[in-house]
Amino acid sequence: MITFEVDVADNQIDDVKVIKHSETPGIFNQAFDKLKANILKQQSFAVDTISGATVMTKAILDSAQAAVATDGIQITTKPQVKIPHETIDLTADVAVIGGGEAGLVAACRALSLGKKVILVEKNGYLGGATILNGSNVTGTGSKVSQRIFGAKAKQDSPQRLFDDVSRECAHTNYPELTHLMTDNIGRAIDFISQFANLNYQAAQTQTPEHSVERQIELPSASSYELIKKVAKAFAAKGGQILLDTRVENLLKDKGQLTGFVAEGQHATINVKATSVVLASGGYGANTAMRSSKSKQIDYYGPMTSTGDAYQFMKSMDLKAHDLDWYKVYPHGLEVEPGIAKLTTYASKKATDMGAIYVNKNGKRIVNESDVYVTFRDAILKQPDQIAFLVMDARTWREFYNLLILHDFTAEEIQGYFNNNGAKSPILVKGTLEKAAELAGIDADMLASTVKKYDGYAQAKQDPEFDRDAQYLHGLDGDTYYIIEQRARFATTLGGYMAQATDMALEDSHERPVAHLYGAGEVVGGANGHDSMPSMMNTWGIASGYVAGSSASQVK
Repeated sequence: MITFEVDVADNQIDDVKVIKHSETPGIFNQAFDKLKANILKQQSFAVDTISGATVMTKAILDSAQAAVATDGIQITTKPQVKIPHETIDLTADVAVIGGGEAGLVAACRALSLGKKVILVEKNGYLGGATILNGSNVTGTGSKVSQRIFGAKAKQDSPQRLFDDVSRECAHTNYPELTHLMTDNIGRAIDFISQFANLNYQAAQTQTPEHSVERQIELPSASSYELIKKVAKAFAAKGGQILLDTRVENLLKDKGQLTGFVAEGQHATINVKATSVVLASGGYGANTAMRSSKSKQIDYYGPMTSTGDAYQFMKSMDLKAHDLDWYKVYPHGLEVEPGIAKLTTYASKKATDMGAIYVNKNGKRIVNESDVYVTFRDAILKQPDQIAFLVMDARTWREFYNLLILHDFTAEEIQGYFNNNGAKSPILVKGTLEKAAELAGIDADMLASTVKKYDGYAQAKQDPEFDRDAQYLHGLDGDTYYIIEQRARFATTLGGYMAQATDMALEDSHERPVAHLYGAGEVVGGANGHDSMPSMMNTWGIASGYVAGSSASQVK
């Protein structure tokens, strides 16, 4: 939902103001700012939509046009100048495909090494899948972590992070790539923090998958802060960013990659480069590329993660692997059929305060303070793959505050409650019996479960699931909140194979492709089939740093 107003004076559009919206802030802010600039410049609502946000921006344009017409206002539009399609030739030392976290870090690293860098992004905004994530990342081996954690930082090491990653993914990771990630994340964090003036702090949540405190995040807790500041620093220091620029074909000379051809809104752009960094993201939104195991799991990533590289890179004969790996989390609200929003921070806070996970039969299903993979699997074992988080009013207040901080609005949440459990996402409240009835849960069994759990909390011992005593808090009061939880994924964990020395992409014969490097989600393997929290950002930043460094060495 987007509420906005249009200011008109003397038949001129003076301003377009957003009153409130429930869209993803990182995408909305960029897309709306660009749309507004075009509206004011052309004095018209008949302007181009923003790539990657077409539905949203078209809805704004259509509703604004209808409102003006309803009020009988005639806008004095500026003469429309038809922009001819042209062909533009550009050159760079390093060209980066993809404007998410990994691509931006790679571009910044190459720029810092004195290279001329061009970054192209198919959407009308930057951020890729990163824009939907928190900013939490590991700071292992960094000066940043030494500042934040002090003496505790010495407990951590690249090898310890490697061991944690390997353990949590059941040793499905590709060790050489994991070492590249864990050995480089410290210097990568120090580099990008200084380059873009990023002020990391200790993450609000230190998840149990990590054996020591090493998770850090930006003050806003949002990756939008990272994207915005890094892009601004890149442009200010001489880097070139081309939005609405979709790569369609490759440029080659005697079989060797020399650049690519991209289509913009009004131009065909030939980018010739000494080296190319591919950071085009994953393919989670491309149902044709997804395996059957993902079909019943909600997707919460960007609908623009369509795996374009697997088409325009086809002639390079790149080696791909494990394309049926997905990072599945247990914390999600299904806000549209098949589409989820994450509640990770809020759900973790709730379980820290004593909330419990139950199924439709009203029975607890897991140790709520275990690692994410454990209760993700517990949810997936339910016949309908749905669980419910049951909490008291004091816990709800903290849960609600974190929902608001991370991508939900007050109006949106109230709208879910107004549905009274009639459809997903289910958010209900009331007495335990009433809340259970609205959520479709066996009320008698839930009452028995809560009574039993409260006894465990009082005794500080959980004989059913062995939950840590520090998280055994009884549910207080007469008002209960029951929140639906579904498994959901945004990122793909398989992808192209890269060499662990320099992120050079390999062909199907496992040979490095000259002048071509990969970074981020498009390269799979470092985190195995199931990454720990914070590790997708860790991989994006570390691999981008290495790819940017390596691409800058090509003569």
